[in-house]
Amino acid sequence: MSYLWDNKHFIITHFPIVLLLVSFLFDLAALIWKKKDWHTAALVCLVVGTLCTIAAVLTGPRMMRNEGVETHELYGTMTMYLAIALSVVRLGIVLWKKRDIGRNPIYLIVALVAVVLVMYTAHLGGKMVHRSFEPGQFPQGMTGGGQGQGQMPGQGDGQGQGFPAPSASSATP
Repeated sequence: MSYLWDNKHFIITHFPIVLLLVSFLFDLAALIWKKKDWHTAALVCLVVGTLCTIAAVLTGPRMMRNEGVETHELYGTMTMYLAIALSVVRLGIVLWKKRDIGRNPIYLIVALVAVVLVMYTAHLGGKMVHRSFEPGQFPQGMTGGGQGQGQMPGQGDGQGQGFPAPSASSATP
């Protein structure tokens, strides 16, 4: 259980990535195939994705000071505020005007911006957690993983722990 608690940010972050993207895709698919119910599915994904975005920002490991963490935090916070704005506006219009704006071009452009923001934020986070490797750096059949948020090999139980650090002798020619 402590593994889950210690890595809550790394677990939670995947939900807003998927849900904000799927919300946008549901709205696009609803336009193409003229399925009104898919706009409802998009709204549900947006609201749940927004809640998960808030949780991801709040659980971000503030004590870790990696290169690039400030930029990652900035983009994560921008994504959170944009997702909150999209959710509030869309829910407000659904509740008070009894219509959905999932087909509105302006809404779709702003939703696309949110998707781009969450994807870029994820990219920045992934760069901090997972090291870059050259082809052939792993022994046959072994997969790679990062050392966790700013940790050196052998420290803690962070994401990616359990994979031995590659050495020059283990690289295949």
